[in-house]
Amino acid sequence: MATSRQLRDEIAAGRRDAALAALYGGSKSVLDRQRSRYCAALDQFELYYGPGRQVRVYSAPGRTELGGNHTDHQHGYGLAGAVTLDLVAVASRNEDGFIRVKSRGFNKLDVIDLTEAEPQQGESTHSASLIRGIADGFCTKGFGIGGFDAYTASDVLRGSGLSSSAAFEMGMAVILNTEYGCGLDAPALARICQFAENAYFGKPSGLLDQLTSAVGGVLFADFADPAAPKIEKIHADGVLPEGMTLCVTDTRASHSELTGEFAAIRKEMEAVAACLGGKVLGEVSEARFWRELPRLRERCGDRAVLRAIHYFEENARTLAQREALTAGDFAAFVRLVEASGHSSFELCQNVYCAASPQCQGLSAALALSQSILAGSGGAWRMQGGGFAGTIQAFVPDALVERYCAAMESIFGPGCCYLLCLREQGAMQVL
Repeated sequence: MATSRQLRDEIAAGRRDAALAALYGGSKSVLDRQRSRYCAALDQFELYYGPGRQVRVYSAPGRTELGGNHTDHQHGYGLAGAVTLDLVAVASRNEDGFIRVKSRGFNKLDVIDLTEAEPQQGESTHSASLIRGIADGFCTKGFGIGGFDAYTASDVLRGSGLSSSAAFEMGMAVILNTEYGCGLDAPALARICQFAENAYFGKPSGLLDQLTSAVGGVLFADFADPAAPKIEKIHADGVLPEGMTLCVTDTRASHSELTGEFAAIRKEMEAVAACLGGKVLGEVSEARFWRELPRLRERCGDRAVLRAIHYFEENARTLAQREALTAGDFAAFVRLVEASGHSSFELCQNVYCAASPQCQGLSAALALSQSILAGSGGAWRMQGGGFAGTIQAFVPDALVERYCAAMESIFGPGCCYLLCLREQGAMQVL
């Protein structure tokens, strides 16, 4: 292991370029940016924790949802891809039984006393609760973990649908897994992170975000058994054909305060399932759902019924997307992407918050995307939990400049990101 200063000097001199290029690409502009970013993170680690510490550097990617909007928590299918926007963490093991994490952009230093395993009052919905929950997840599995000091810097947009929370969680999990030699595989780490988000943070998320950040590449998952989901990694290389760019536009309205809206989707879907004798929609018959539609409307309400229809259609569509990708039929894939976007808007109703109809950034972004991309061979959809955050578009290269300019005219400079898919999941980089 190297000290923070030794590692910084090696990165600045270009002697760690191979490791950076493997994650981000080898162009000069990309490497220049990542060298600067990693060096800044190491400088900040020294600022908070002092010089001379031996450190490791970790990376955990964000993810973009490619299919399966609000299907994973109903034990359906999911499809997502890891992206090169990531969280970088500089970490050093300590011996005092505390985890300390300072994150760029946040004023507070999170300090977790590992002797206090239970959720703490006032911590829910804050990063400290995630750290504590992840540590408890390791302890529950019988691993003798200890403390560490870390500085994190994330490029994953907060509250945007690119899963900044999953990247943070996986960053913390891979640190503990590596520093204390636990040897857990990527799916096991993802399950610990989901546990922390559900039980400690207070958000009833599914598992797809954490799995994609953990495993990397394009991930197809079958959640029929959520304790042991069946996953298939589709290698990121070749998913996007030549001449097509994946764009994500940040509408710059955070969904971080909309946990109740997200929770209502799951609650309403499960209310329909309960009327049909199941816990989740993945356990009930679609044919029976349609037969009993009048009763379900009366018992659960129309919005819940429409969200259930979205689940059944989206689940079948996600399987078809997986088949299109594995067959190399990108034209079929983008037609399914567009259909997914319409279903989220019309049936799942998670493009804007009904309580604030005057705030419809996602709706405006989708309408503008349609005006530019209709008939071009591209596609557009909202992604993630919804209600605010980002939209996703597959844009022919000839239209990228026009598309980005149009988005920036509404949402401001720098709102449109050109993404690359990433093969690697959460890992030690240096």
